[in-house]
Amino acid sequence: MTLIDRVGTMGPFSRSFLALGAQNYVSMALAFALNVVLTRRLGVEDYGRLAMLLMLGQVLLLGTANWTHIGFVRFASEEFSATGRLNKSFWSRISIAFPFALLCMFALIWWRPFAASYLGVPVWAVGIIIAQFLATFALQSLGAVFQARQEMARYGAMLVLEKAAVLTLVAALPLALLNVPVVLALYAVSAILVTLAALFMLERRALLPVECGATRKRMLAFSFPLLISCWAGFFGANWFDFIIIRQFRPISDVGLYQLGWQIAAVAQQITIVFSTLLLPKLSIMVSRGEKSGIRSFLDRTLPQWLLTTSALFIVILLTAHWLLPAIFGPMFGDAVPVLALLLVASSSLALFNGLVPLISASGLTWGLSGVTLMSASTNVILDYLLIPEFGIVGSACATVLAYSLSAGIVMILVQ
Repeated sequence: MTLIDRVGTMGPFSRSFLALGAQNYVSMALAFALNVVLTRRLGVEDYGRLAMLLMLGQVLLLGTANWTHIGFVRFASEEFSATGRLNKSFWSRISIAFPFALLCMFALIWWRPFAASYLGVPVWAVGIIIAQFLATFALQSLGAVFQARQEMARYGAMLVLEKAAVLTLVAALPLALLNVPVVLALYAVSAILVTLAALFMLERRALLPVECGATRKRMLAFSFPLLISCWAGFFGANWFDFIIIRQFRPISDVGLYQLGWQIAAVAQQITIVFSTLLLPKLSIMVSRGEKSGIRSFLDRTLPQWLLTTSALFIVILLTAHWLLPAIFGPMFGDAVPVLALLLVASSSLALFNGLVPLISASGLTWGLSGVTLMSASTNVILDYLLIPEFGIVGSACATVLAYSLSAGIVMILVQ
């Protein structure tokens, strides 16, 4: 009996996967179109500068919200399965994130002259960065609510609407008004609009404040190790690569590397969809002690899944050499070697994303933090060794080795 059989029937899981997968890939197609518009309208340097601003917003999310996401989905899915509500889990997460959000925003405001100078934007653009961070946090919080309730169609709709909104706004704006801070502001406006739409979809009493002291303590104890892994993940991801590339190479190289990452992310999204669907289901299975279903997932479902993703990555790899310059312009042709290496890294990421939901559902968050820390340390060391000599190709090689290490250690941890 497979994992899907153990949680009900194969039909509902497959329908959820196909529905969310289809919506997710519509979202990625819109994101792809957005990157075409941005690269054509901004050029290599400003596209790289936009990547740096988005990186700073990601840093704020890491310090505030990302480390509580898995804990929220785990506790909220269990609460919703037992009571049909998730108010305690939702407000537990908000109460945990609130002081961290204040601290991160205060630090950015305090250091705004340095941040603006480093990013090459006006000081007032720091306010837009904060607005985009808050809007994205609100959007992700409601997306996590739909994920925990296993309402994947609504979750997928949020992904599509957010990308459609920002694409429409960027494409409609006159070229004379288009610059990096304005584009970031359009990201924030899009997130706000979709957040309001998501609130409208929820029933009136879904998120009413409640007393959540006990749940908050449990969620904080579960999630705190993930604060370490989230920050370690930052040092092991493309966002930190941008900082090192910016230190040794021109900002145009950041733009090239960002494009390679964006295309690889399209392929990686299918692994994220898989992980998104598994987390609430595996949380319930672990709580019920359904060991045979978990073993079936490891022995049958996961290997078949990895074979499918590998075939997808190979197709992208074989067509990237001529498609990428044709779509984004000859000036972005140097991103092809980066993309090729990042697709290799994506194979390791597929294995990692397939196993992380089981580790998280089992409560092994300290082990997951250790894996992420080792992978991130490897990426940092290799970045400093390879980027000065080999540029963005060296950074991509560092990512391949770091991702391979994390996938290998996770396999050992699961066994």
